[in-house]
Order: sequence, then structure tokens, then C-alpha cells
Amino acid sequence: MNISCPQKITALLFDLFHTLTSLEVSKAPGAHTADILGIDRETWNEHWLRDPPDYCLGLVPVEIPIARLARQLNPEVTEEQIRTAMQVRHQRFRHALINIEPETVTGLKALRTAGYRLGLVSNCGLDEIAHWHESPLAPLFDTAVFSCQVRLKKPDPEIYHLTAKQLGVKPENCLFIGNGGSDELNGARRAGMTPVLLTRHLEAVRPEHIIRIMPSARLYVRTVGDLKILLENCRA
Repeated sequence: MNISCPQKITALLFDLFHTLTSLEVSKAPGAHTADILGIDRETWNEHWLRDPPDYCLGLVPVEIPIARLARQLNPEVTEEQIRTAMQVRHQRFRHALINIEPETVTGLKALRTAGYRLGLVSNCGLDEIAHWHESPLAPLFDTAVFSCQVRLKKPDPEIYHLTAKQLGVKPENCLFIGNGGSDELNGARRAGMTPVLLTRHLEAVRPEHIIRIMPSARLYVRTVGDLKILLENCRA
């Protein structure tokens, strides 16, 4: 954790997946989508993580890009495999939203108690957040902005500005905390916010990406609890 204190921070905007929760850290049961479809995981992830814009913007249901990519990467894939992959995927994302690490919940509650406004900004499909209302995270945020609902996605500055507006704060008074996916940290900087890299889930999922992403951040923390400590030191 490094200290390079921004001034007058009143709101904290968080990414969701791979920042506050992940399939991997929550140990979501069930097979990986690629395994069900008979596709190499690295190959699947390389293509899927390019953020299909139609899906992330809520323009099509997840079945369309998954079936399209499955047939592209494995011409022998069956309809039954695709249906099974969709069912398991749905269950796994529900698990990830419900099973949040206690330290994350405690850290967010402490930040609220300290007087910070909390916002969520996530690039996601409608299926991934179908169970958001069941998540222990949901009541901790003053606003949650999902790309599939507002038809904007990171790193477009407009999605950060929309979240700040809903919180009633100026962009320059916000930290944006994320794992760096979708160029979100540079997007936050362009939107006038201070970008913060949170590494807890990256350590478990893609540790080799941390060094590559660090130059995009102004501050670095490992956990939500570390973020509270950093802010306390800045206020001291």
C-alpha cells in the first residue's frame, strides 16, 4: 500500500467482479464454461474477456455471444453443452454475488460509517447481476451502475460521471477502485477521478497482470480494509 494522498475525497466508486468478488475466490461450484463446451480455458478467456459490446451493453442476452463463440471455437459443440454451460454459469454467478468475503463486507461498512458515499460501476451482462438484490453487497452501496442497464461501459468517462452524479459528488472528489480490467483505471483518470488498484482477487486469478496494471493506478491496496487505513492516514 502506498501513500500519495488525493485531496477532499468524499466518494468511493468500486468495480464489482474481480474487485469485490470473483468466481475463483468465492469458490463457485460447478465446471468452468469452457470445460463444459470442450474448449481450452485460455483460448475461451482470451476471446470472452474482450467484453462483447452487445452483451455488456444489454443489447442481447448472454446466450447469443456464448453460443456464437462456442461454435466458433468448437464446431462440434452440441446444443446440450451450450444449455448446460448457461445453467451452470447462472448458478456460479449467483454464488459469487452471495458469498462475499467477510473482510470485504466489514471494510465497506466501515467506509460508510466513516462518511464516504459508495458507488458501484460494473461492466457486466444482465445474467451476471440477476441476483444482485440477494447480495450482501447491495445494501452497502448508495448507487449501483451496471453497463447492461445504462448502455455505457468502462472506460467511457460518461459511466463514471453518471455514477458521480447519482452520488451527488464531483468526479475530482472520487476514488475509483478496481482491478484494472477493461482499461477502467485509465478511464477513471480521464473522467477526473483518482484510480486505485485493488489486488486481492487478481492475486488469486491473474497475479501476473498486477505489475502490468500498476502504472495505470495512483494508489495501490490489497483489500477493502487496507483502503480504509490508507484514507485514515491521508486524513491524519
